[in-house]
Amino acid sequence: MSEKDTKTKSHHTMKTVSIVLIWLLAFYAALLIVKNHEKPQNPSATPSRLVIEPVKHKRHNWRDVSVDPCQNFFKAVCGKYNEHSLFNGVSLSRNTKIVANVIKEHLYKDLSSSSKSENAIKIIFDKCEATKRMNQTLLALNENGEILKMIKQVGSWPMMTKTWNESEFDLNDMMSNMAKFGSTTFGFFEVLFKPALMFFVDVSSMITTNTKKLEKDIVEILRVNSISFDVKSIREDVRSIAKLVKDMRDLSLSAPIKGNASGNGIDRMQESVPSIDFERITKHLFNPKRKDVVWEKLKTKFDSPGDMSYFSNKNRNIETLLKSTSKRTLANYLIYVFMRHLNSLTVYKPIGRNQDYCAEFVMNQFPLAALRVYVRNHYDKENLELASEMVEEIRENLIETFMQSTWLHENTRMRAIRKAELMKKVIGYPPEFEVPGALDSFFESVTFSETDSYFTTFKKADKLYKEQYFDYHSGFLSIEPDIVFVKSGAHYRPWENRLTLQIPFIDDPYFDSTYPKYAKIAGIGEVIGHEMGHGFDTEGRKLDENGGKNDWWTLEDSAEYDRKTQCLIDQYNNYDDPDFGKNLNGSKTVAEMAADLIGISVSWKTYNKVDFSKEPSIFGFEDEKPDKLFFHITALVILNV
Repeated sequence: MSEKDTKTKSHHTMKTVSIVLIWLLAFYAALLIVKNHEKPQNPSATPSRLVIEPVKHKRHNWRDVSVDPCQNFFKAVCGKYNEHSLFNGVSLSRNTKIVANVIKEHLYKDLSSSSKSENAIKIIFDKCEATKRMNQTLLALNENGEILKMIKQVGSWPMMTKTWNESEFDLNDMMSNMAKFGSTTFGFFEVLFKPALMFFVDVSSMITTNTKKLEKDIVEILRVNSISFDVKSIREDVRSIAKLVKDMRDLSLSAPIKGNASGNGIDRMQESVPSIDFERITKHLFNPKRKDVVWEKLKTKFDSPGDMSYFSNKNRNIETLLKSTSKRTLANYLIYVFMRHLNSLTVYKPIGRNQDYCAEFVMNQFPLAALRVYVRNHYDKENLELASEMVEEIRENLIETFMQSTWLHENTRMRAIRKAELMKKVIGYPPEFEVPGALDSFFESVTFSETDSYFTTFKKADKLYKEQYFDYHSGFLSIEPDIVFVKSGAHYRPWENRLTLQIPFIDDPYFDSTYPKYAKIAGIGEVIGHEMGHGFDTEGRKLDENGGKNDWWTLEDSAEYDRKTQCLIDQYNNYDDPDFGKNLNGSKTVAEMAADLIGISVSWKTYNKVDFSKEPSIFGFEDEKPDKLFFHITALVILNV
């Protein structure tokens, strides 16, 4: 027999054996499935091993049995984490990375969709990826050309137009056009829209008075676009701009802003500076379809510092400065401010960035659309309902804790209960986004085209992002368009009295619909209680149920609270940490310690109400006492947070 025939026969034999083995394994698996289907499973046997596998793995492998937990609990529970974890970092980061990878995979696929939000992020992503391959010099030239086109849409630029006439200038027209492009800086005031409140503030300190820098910026854009100009005229205009900025700066310095002073609402500001139509300008930052409604909801939130002569001085303020400055200088100044705004966006070019830059950019710009992709296509939505139910159980036990307090007086007790009852919650992903087209309605005001350049696409995305933030502040969006919702974790917003659990956090390994109830509570109950506890920590207790500053504590209760927190500080300061020694400062961490104490107390109270006779046990830990199990599982989660 030839060598070739021998090899052929050998291959046939191996192939036959492999097929037989695969067939036998398949047959055996089928028998197991039939057997398990016919015979009900013992809730304390196989199912428990399946549903709690991640916790079982961590409890077995991460603990260091050589360490006495009474001496070093952290090391006893988690001492071998680095030896048995393939991920370089905590699980919170791991879950965030998983979500990001799923979204990136979706963006890389050429999938058609009827969703405007999904199509928008896909166009932006594709445009970003294509721009990566462009020549950097050519890209910069194209951007300068587009910047000039946008400047022309804002208003007539005296430096560029030799025959410029003052009749062409209208202060509020130019500022309104700037707002249409998403600029929130208008030379004489700025609109701040995140995270909590919005103010009209002085922006003169943001503009340079360096005439050489001013001239360089202006001349560059003119030269790149082959626009002829007179150097002498440019320099005269630059000096006029610098003088205007200096005059504004002098106004600010004449009466420095005090810490928390406020008091000039929109009506007072409009009365002080009648030349600027604040309402008209600001409305152009909103979604055009609902700008009037948004304005009505937000106008009472606009403010400026009450002691600021920049607006309120009766003899010399922005109004007197506007009246005494030539229209040519005002037009040149506003165009320069707008040009600075556009130039600030050019730094986001994808050329030379890392491989994931475009996907990360899309997630940062439109986190709610990215979140929708993940939840609708990859997430176990049953977790949302179960997590929401757990929040209510934790809330009930927090209220019960207040009811059972032996030191709170009745008035303080009832106010604390009211704040807990009215605490808002966002569980990962608002249910209203499940309605077809619900999120898409927040993407209708801007049309993204595949023929647009990257810079134009980015500018449209920037404007839409700001519209969505104002929609959030006015109540049209239930959560803000913030990248935090795509990351793993939980947080509490004291000024809103709102608890939020983010999607990657209410997922394996912390939480899953298949876990026993006690494992869910021990897994994330302390974190939920901790975040709720921030509503009653050393700072949170000073805010009421609506998030407003309001001291609702009786003098006696407030004094007792301070005494108890001092006990926490003293205990922390005197703790001899096995790794860091006696080198801790409780005064800096007292708010977190107060939240921790509340969190672990209400989680423990909730855990002890579970009927363990109806719950499966963890494989390998059937005989372990529930109290020990609680603290071990909780410690594992805290390790990863």
